[in-house]
Amino acid sequence: MKSFLHAAYVIGRRDFVASVFSRSFLFFLIGPLIIILMSAGFGSITQNVARQNARTVVAVIATKQDQLALDHARARLVSGFSEGSIPSFRYFDPEPDVDRQVHRLLESREERAAGVLSGGLANPRMTGPMGGSNPVHRQVRLIVNQARQEQLLLHNGLDWQPTRVPITSVNEAAGPIAAARAITATGGQFIIFFLTVLLSGMLLSNLLEEKSNKIIEVLAAAVPVDAIFLGKVVSMLAISLTGIAVWTSAALLGGLALGGGGTRIPEPAVGWPAFVALVILYFSINYLLLGALFLGIGSQANTVREVQTMSMPITVGQMLIFALAIAGAAAFNGPFGLVAAIFPFSSPLMMVARAAQAPDIWPHLLALLWQGLWVWMIVRFGAALFRRNVLKSGPAFGRTKHARRGA
Repeated sequence: MKSFLHAAYVIGRRDFVASVFSRSFLFFLIGPLIIILMSAGFGSITQNVARQNARTVVAVIATKQDQLALDHARARLVSGFSEGSIPSFRYFDPEPDVDRQVHRLLESREERAAGVLSGGLANPRMTGPMGGSNPVHRQVRLIVNQARQEQLLLHNGLDWQPTRVPITSVNEAAGPIAAARAITATGGQFIIFFLTVLLSGMLLSNLLEEKSNKIIEVLAAAVPVDAIFLGKVVSMLAISLTGIAVWTSAALLGGLALGGGGTRIPEPAVGWPAFVALVILYFSINYLLLGALFLGIGSQANTVREVQTMSMPITVGQMLIFALAIAGAAAFNGPFGLVAAIFPFSSPLMMVARAAQAPDIWPHLLALLWQGLWVWMIVRFGAALFRRNVLKSGPAFGRTKHARRGA
C-alpha cells in the first residue's frame, strides 16, 4: 500500500510540476483574468453610461428664492428615498421671453432635459413630452407641493420641521434573510459547477496527449496503472486549486484596489469561514467524482474527435445535474432537495446550497462521508476502465498483429 501511494505521489508530482511550471499554465492563468478584467471594465463603463442615461434632468426656470425652496424640498425627499429615484434640477433664471426659453431648453442636446418647469412656485407649469401619469411629472409635482408647504408655514411664522418617527429595533425578519441567502446558495452552486466544467476537461486533453506520445505505456511499465490514475486525478485537482487560488487572490486585490465597492453578498447561514471551507471541500469532491469519470471514459478515446463525442453526453448530464441541484435548493428539505442531496453527482452542489440557508453543520459531516465513499467507488471504477484501456492506445491492426506474433 505504501509503495502504491508513493507511486501515485510520484506520478501526481510529475504532472503537477510539468503543468504548473510551464509557459502554457501561465497563459491558462492569464486567460480568465483577462476575461474577468475586461468584463469588469466594460461593466463599469456600461454602468456609468446607463447611470448617466437613466438620470432624469428637469430644467427649472425660477427666481433665486424659488430655486432655494425647490432645492430644499428636493433634498428632504432625497433623504427619504435615493438620489437616483428623484429627478435632478438644473436651474435657470427667467428671461423676458419665457416660452422661447422653454422651447430652447427642450431642444438643447447639451441640457438633455426631460421637461421644463416654469412659472415658479406661484404658477408652476411643466412642459415636455409627458402626460399627466408620467412619473417625472408626479415627482416634480410632489417636490413643488413640498416646497410650497414649507414656504406657507414659514410665511405664517411657523418653524417647519420634518416629522420624526421613533424606531423599535427587532431582529431581522426571516423572509428577507431567506431570500438573501437563496442568492448566496445559487452563487455557490454556480461557482462549483462552472469551475468543474471549466477545469475537468483538462484531464481528457492531458491523457490523450500522453497516449498519442506513448508516454502512458512507459509509465505503465514502471508503476501500477491504478497509481497512474490516482496520481493524475489528484494532481489535476491540485493544479485546479492552484489556478483558483491565483484567480481569487487577483479578484480580492482588484476589489481592494477599487475601494471595496459593489453589491454586498448576503452572509450564508453557517458563516463565511465555514462556508468557504465547505465550498472548497465540495468542489474538490465534485472534481474528483467527475474527474475520475472523465479520465476513465477518456482512456477509451484515441483521437480528439472521439474525446469530443464522449464529452458531449457528460456535459449534458452535468447540466441536468445542475438543474436538479437548483430545483432542490429552493426547498432543501423537500423531495427534490433530499434526492439531490443523496444522488452523489448532485450532492456537492445541493449541500453547498444547504450551507448557505441552514446553520446546521452535522448534515455536512454525513454528506462528506457519503460523497467520500462515492469518490472511492468512482475512482475504483475509473481506474478499472483506465487499466483496461490504457495499454490499448495503438491502432487496432497493430494490436492484432502483436497478438498473432505472440501466438
